[in-house]
Amino acid sequence: MQETRNAPDATVYRLSLYHCYLGELIRVGAPDRITSRQLAEQLNIKEETVRRDISFVGDIGRPGSGYDPQTLFDAFTEYLGLSDEYPIAKVGTAQMLGALEVVFPPNRYGVKPVAYYSELPDDVGEKVGDIEVQHLTDIPKLDPELDVRVALVACSPGWVQITLDLLASAGVMGVLLLTPSVKVNAPKDLELTHVRMPCDIKSLACRCRIPAVR
Repeated sequence: MQETRNAPDATVYRLSLYHCYLGELIRVGAPDRITSRQLAEQLNIKEETVRRDISFVGDIGRPGSGYDPQTLFDAFTEYLGLSDEYPIAKVGTAQMLGALEVVFPPNRYGVKPVAYYSELPDDVGEKVGDIEVQHLTDIPKLDPELDVRVALVACSPGWVQITLDLLASAGVMGVLLLTPSVKVNAPKDLELTHVRMPCDIKSLACRCRIPAVR
């Protein structure tokens, strides 16, 4: 796994978009070549931005001839420090964890859940896929050998803060947080991406109801 990178955060985010798009393209049958212009058109990004982003990854392909989709996908995979077995932990109820596996099948998105935790004592011992659910208070016991750096958290708002603190104490470095909670305090050195769905729905409702001033 690559330990350093030289691209800014905005570029890293776009590289993840290209990686996801190419992954879907490869699954359904990718063309022999794909150009930066095609990537730009499909993802609504300026072509020069796509070219600049790819330049951070390395010297791939020849100008004007496009890229082999699999080669480009593999280069993004390496740069982003991913693999088909990239280990993550997930926190939520057993029902939520099961739903997440249905909506985001791990084998399709380049990650491998290795630990599941629930806030509900009755969920302890249940299996979601091949993984036995533990109580979230067991997070500090997360095996360092699993090398879990990222977690997805979808627990109820009342458990969010303690969950973040426990994950940070277990060595987790980043969290994708799905919760109605508006304000949370990320522990020091924990990278937090917070999806606030109720807020997103409210702003979408406003945009659909009140036209923007042109």
